[in-house]
Amino acid sequence: MSPRARARGVIGGLGIVSLLGYGLGLPRLVADSAHPHLAYIGLFGSLFLVYLVATSVVLRRPDDGVVLGLVLAFGLLFRMSVLVSPVVLSSDVYRYVWDGRVQRAGLSPYRYPPAATELAALRDEAIYPYINRPTKPTVYPPGSQALFALVARMAPDSLPAWRAFLLASDVVTVTLLLALLRRAGVTPAAAIVYAWSPLVVFEGVQAGHVDLAMIPLVLAALAWRQNGSSVRAGIALGGAALMKLYPVVLLAAWWRPRDWRFPAAVAATVALGYLPHVISVGLGALGFLPEYLGKAEDHNIGLRALVTYPVGLSGELGRPVAMALLFGLMAVVLVWIGRAHGGEAGGMIHAGALAVAAYLLLVPTSMHPWYAMWIIPFLCFHRWPAWLYFTGGVTLSYMSYVVAPDPIPWWAWLAEYGPLYALLLWAGWRALKQRVPVAVAPRTT
Repeated sequence: MSPRARARGVIGGLGIVSLLGYGLGLPRLVADSAHPHLAYIGLFGSLFLVYLVATSVVLRRPDDGVVLGLVLAFGLLFRMSVLVSPVVLSSDVYRYVWDGRVQRAGLSPYRYPPAATELAALRDEAIYPYINRPTKPTVYPPGSQALFALVARMAPDSLPAWRAFLLASDVVTVTLLLALLRRAGVTPAAAIVYAWSPLVVFEGVQAGHVDLAMIPLVLAALAWRQNGSSVRAGIALGGAALMKLYPVVLLAAWWRPRDWRFPAAVAATVALGYLPHVISVGLGALGFLPEYLGKAEDHNIGLRALVTYPVGLSGELGRPVAMALLFGLMAVVLVWIGRAHGGEAGGMIHAGALAVAAYLLLVPTSMHPWYAMWIIPFLCFHRWPAWLYFTGGVTLSYMSYVVAPDPIPWWAWLAEYGPLYALLLWAGWRALKQRVPVAVAPRTT
């Protein structure tokens, strides 16, 4: 058997194994386990190892059209296999359906929480009992609310319909990703890093997180930013920020000196998105967001835990100080990234990858697994071992549900974040060793 045929056979076999894990393993493990989150971590870990092997095989022989076809076909099958699977992980998808129902009734999800008496007529036994924080108004920004309302109008109260919408969004993401890879001179086979990612399949299509619909807007903004279309890029990035807020970190990374059209377009898009809700409910348009920054919402804290808990600075005073310092450091790093890398097409990709990494590393608030999904498209261009590991390791945060109501066990936190920090330090040390000899080399005359 030739090496090319062997690679095709290996990818086909690994694809079938993964498909069985998604289509059969998840429902069976959940049905037979007293601890579904623990069973899920085991299944995810197994599929993640298969994913790493498949990625290694594909990228060693990147120019095979048949292999690329297998990658894309199996990626689609993975997603289709979970469209009607049970809700296992986060219950956020129930809030999405509820917010869509509220808007369909002509009401604002920012005005009334699900438990409000004004919404009693909308309650049922299929959605309402599973909504998290029912006494709080929605936390999701206007862009997400527009999607909830759109799907609610097409297929009211349907979880599979929402997942199907996310699947369609993901097809757009992969299409944009393939075009960007070709433009950057990177083999299209690198799309396997995204297409086969268990984090994307589980937290995106299966769990139904709206973050998946935000990613194609980020890639569209990148494509237009590379083309020099500042206004279009700003509108796309503003639309992404209206879905999940955090893509706004790319504004500083992708800004070019003296180009004010890009930030103006972002700001105008976000302002216009919020305007109708501000007119209707005032500052209530922020929803649950101010409380989300409070101590009660601390979950799976990363670097802030490392720099505060060991020295006892996690109390009432130390917590806000640490948060302010990390947010300030993030702002400085993002500005530096923009000035150092954001001037050309290739630089935009690198700047975007660094900006997302800086956010994930420095953000002092909760780190849920689906928050890490948006770095994966950038890993198709820069295969960064630290962050590739984290897209698997972050799933260990579900151990906090296994031992609930206790926080994540220390060993799970260490297994999640320890390799990330170690790999980042190792990469930084290697980069420093390469630069120092050049800097100190004597000049020749």
